[in-house]
Amino acid sequence: MADFKDLTDALTDEVLSDMADSFFGARVDVDDALELFHEVSEKLHIKLYQVFRVCALMEKVCLGPDGFNDFWVCTGISRNRFYYPAGVEFASILDNPPFAFTGRGEYIKWLGIVYDMLAVAIEDYMHGSIKDDGKGRKIRTVNREDFFKMAEEINIKIEKVNKNITASDVLKFTKSLDPESIHKENIAGCVGPECKAIDDEMAFTVITIKDIDFPEFPILPDRKEIASYISGYCSQVWAHDKVRVKALLKDMRKNASKEL
Repeated sequence: MADFKDLTDALTDEVLSDMADSFFGARVDVDDALELFHEVSEKLHIKLYQVFRVCALMEKVCLGPDGFNDFWVCTGISRNRFYYPAGVEFASILDNPPFAFTGRGEYIKWLGIVYDMLAVAIEDYMHGSIKDDGKGRKIRTVNREDFFKMAEEINIKIEKVNKNITASDVLKFTKSLDPESIHKENIAGCVGPECKAIDDEMAFTVITIKDIDFPEFPILPDRKEIASYISGYCSQVWAHDKVRVKALLKDMRKNASKEL
């Protein structure tokens, strides 16, 4: 009889251990995924801010919001897709354009450089870039596309944990292994609203993907594809506001020289 009781106790311990591993293991897995999600979010915010900074610089090169709008209208791309918050500092320019014989030509080259900067920043933010991880492996850097996929995958994990192994189920099973306790309490763990309250308190909250504030930007065409639009736009601005463009060019040269 003692042998049978020992076997029963051993089986009980094993079942409890399996349930604990399943319950707490799944929760730890979700906790780890959420922690990584927040780390990725912080890194993506840095990339988003760089897009904002280059947008601010490009608006400066276009001589203000109206010019910025006119440029995107000229290229056939909607200005509304390049919104950025007020107060963003300009991105630094780490390049100087090739020599140009005319002010108009120099203006075209400066705008081309900033356009390329914006194209690179958007591509890096939207889709990432391939980098060496230092161990001989190529990995894709943090990007918006993978971030939203990650959110969807975490939500699947959360819904599975919340549904499949609830805290009340574990409590019920644990108490069912002690008949004497059940008889005294006249319950098998918890019932009705009590179970729901326990499960609600222990449940993970799914990520509300629609509320994630990482805007989408269009991938810009290569500068060669819109070179005529850039040239036409700059020529028009030069013809109508030569004084301001000259002041801008002087400022661009000065600030670029500080960074180089």
